[in-house]
Amino acid sequence: MITKQWQALNKEPLAPFYVIVGQEGYLRDETVKRIQARVDPEEWFVLDLEQQSIEDVMLETDTIPFFAEKKAIIVHNPQFLRAAVKDKEKEKKDIFPQKQFLNWLDHPSETAVVVFVAPYEKLDDRKKVVKELRKSAVVIEANPLSESDQKSWVLSQFRAHGKAPTDELIDWVAAVPLSLSFKRNEIAKAALYVSDSEEVTFDDYQQVASPVLEDNVFALTEAFLQSNREKAVTLYNELLKQKEEPLKLVALLAGQLRLLIQVGYFKKMGYPNTQIAGQVKAHPYRVKLMMEHPLVEQEELLVEKLKLLAEVDMQLKSSHMKKERILELYLLAN
Repeated sequence: MITKQWQALNKEPLAPFYVIVGQEGYLRDETVKRIQARVDPEEWFVLDLEQQSIEDVMLETDTIPFFAEKKAIIVHNPQFLRAAVKDKEKEKKDIFPQKQFLNWLDHPSETAVVVFVAPYEKLDDRKKVVKELRKSAVVIEANPLSESDQKSWVLSQFRAHGKAPTDELIDWVAAVPLSLSFKRNEIAKAALYVSDSEEVTFDDYQQVASPVLEDNVFALTEAFLQSNREKAVTLYNELLKQKEEPLKLVALLAGQLRLLIQVGYFKKMGYPNTQIAGQVKAHPYRVKLMMEHPLVEQEELLVEKLKLLAEVDMQLKSSHMKKERILELYLLAN
C-alpha cells in the first residue's frame, strides 16, 4: 500500500527523482505534500510542461537554493512519459532532448528533488527515457486502492479524528465508488457530527453524508416503481442538471431492478440478509432496504419493467429523437 512509501518519505533521505503515477488525485496530491514537507516552503518550485520545457526543469536543478540545502521542483504534465493518445492529443513538433535528459539523470543535482506528477494510468515502458527514469527515480503508484486497502484507509481517516467507526460503516465507505478526497471530506463531516462520541455508526454517517449518484438513482427507482411520476421526473431532471447521461441512467436503473429481482429470489429461498448481500455482492444496508420493499417478491412485474427499460436502451442508441425526452416519456408512462 502507498502508506508504506509515505512512511519512507517521512523518515528516509529524499531521492533526487520521484515519479508519482496514477489517476487517484488525492493520493498524488498527498504524496507531493509529503515531499514538500521535507523542504523549506521558500524552495518549492512548480513547472508545467504544457507551458514550459524539460530544458527549463533541468536548468532549474542547476540553480543553487538560497534558503535551504535542497529545493523541490514539482513537474506537472510530463506527457513524454506516456504513450500518445490518438485523436486526442498531437505530438509536439519539438524533438525531445533524449541524450541531454539521460545524461541529466546520470548526474543528479545534490541540491534538488524533482517530482514528476503523471496523472496517467501507467507509464509507457517502451520508451527509453521511461526505462532509464525508472532506474534513477522512486516510482510511487497513485492508483485506486484495493478493497482491503480501502478499508484500512477509511479506518485510518476516522482514527485521525479520534473516532472509531463500526465495521458496517467501514464496509460502506470503502465500497462506495467515490474519490478518496470526497470520502475524506465526508468522514470529517461525520466525525464532527458525533463530536461527543468516540464511535461513529452507519446511521450517524448517513445523517450528514452528501447525496451521491447511487443514492439519487435509488430514489429515482423508488419513485418509478411506486408510479410516482411527478417525483420520478423531478429526480430525473435533477440528475440531468448534474450532467448525467440518459443512457448511463438507464443502465443504473436496470441495475437496481436486477438487484431487486435477485434479492426477491433469495428472500423466497429463505436466505438471511447478510447471506443475500454476499450472493448479490451489495452492501447489507442496501439489501436490507430491498428486503423490505413492497414489490420485492413481485418478480413478473419487475421483469416486465426491466424489459421496457431494455427497449428504452435500444431507442436511446438508435432513435434520432432527443435522448433526454425518450427516458422522460418512459418515466411518465409507467
